[in-house]
Amino acid sequence: MKVLAFNASPRKDGNTSNIVRAMLEGAKAEGAEVTEVRVHDIKMKGCMGCLSCRTKAGHCAQKDELTPYLDAIHESDAVIFGTPIYMYRVSGQMKLLVDRMYSLYETKLEGRGYNSTVAPGKSYALIVSQGAADADQYFRSVRWLAAMTGTGLGMKELGRIIHTGTTHGPAKENAALLDEARQLGRKLAGAR
Repeated sequence: MKVLAFNASPRKDGNTSNIVRAMLEGAKAEGAEVTEVRVHDIKMKGCMGCLSCRTKAGHCAQKDELTPYLDAIHESDAVIFGTPIYMYRVSGQMKLLVDRMYSLYETKLEGRGYNSTVAPGKSYALIVSQGAADADQYFRSVRWLAAMTGTGLGMKELGRIIHTGTTHGPAKENAALLDEARQLGRKLAGAR
């Protein structure tokens, strides 16, 4: 079992990062091989809009440090997408990742809509950390993220954690929240 986590927080000890780590701890405790990609720390570029992925679906023509991790989505059994909310939307790092994930979609033969190039049977989970107390305040951003990543690629969502700074306080100090993340990680690791 391979679990791949995309952590789109620039803060190594921030809320999103602490929740991602706890989730990976849970998956690892179940025997999963885990990989965390700190999107902020790798040298990657945004989508070039070259559309080469329309003729070679499943592969992005942009070659940089993100390339092997886009390929790893195909090899993983479960994927975690974690992001803070900045300026009412997902972080810029997550947006760059999502744009590059466009290469994992294949245009339908009838010309309307897309199919996934990712094999069926994979699972995913979302982690979103926000300052707003209302967990539903950024519902549209969270729904968009789920649709463009896991669900859009045909993965089954096994859960999501919406961390609200005002309600939960700092993630690293919230034992119940971190335990919830570990349990979700265990669930991801046992999903096959």
